[in-house]
Amino acid sequence: MRSFKNIQHKLIPGLLVAVCVFAGTASAKVGATPATTDVTGVVTKNQTAVPGAMVTVTCKGNTQGDTTDGFGSYLVTFSTADCPFGSTVKVVAQKGGESGVASGTVTGVTTKLNLAIVNVEIPEYGLLGALAAGGAGIGLIAVTRRRKQQMQQL
Repeated sequence: MRSFKNIQHKLIPGLLVAVCVFAGTASAKVGATPATTDVTGVVTKNQTAVPGAMVTVTCKGNTQGDTTDGFGSYLVTFSTADCPFGSTVKVVAQKGGESGVASGTVTGVTTKLNLAIVNVEIPEYGLLGALAAGGAGIGLIAVTRRRKQQMQQL
């Protein structure tokens, strides 16, 4: 009976060491780089989900697409070879004449990039505003020069 206890005292610690070593090697394999990278998020307009938006995600020249669901959510999956950790991801969402853009860095297995779409149908107002400001600036320069010339004549 005494020899059985000696075996138990040596066997149990040995088994514990074996289990720890096995668990360590198994966790090392689990901690390896995953085979895929997910990019997900929600597309909104005025803080409301936008269903049916076309979403294009680009990472290192590789492009994936999705359409938002009823909650405005999208999900695309890249292989880690196409989109490794540390890469920059660009997301473009479009619906109708509206669009939005977001970008970020892949920091893990899942990268979340939410974005809002806005109305982009009136770019001519920017051009008209620039032309009006330019015209006003030229007019102001002409008026200032004329006053200066009149002051010098006095």
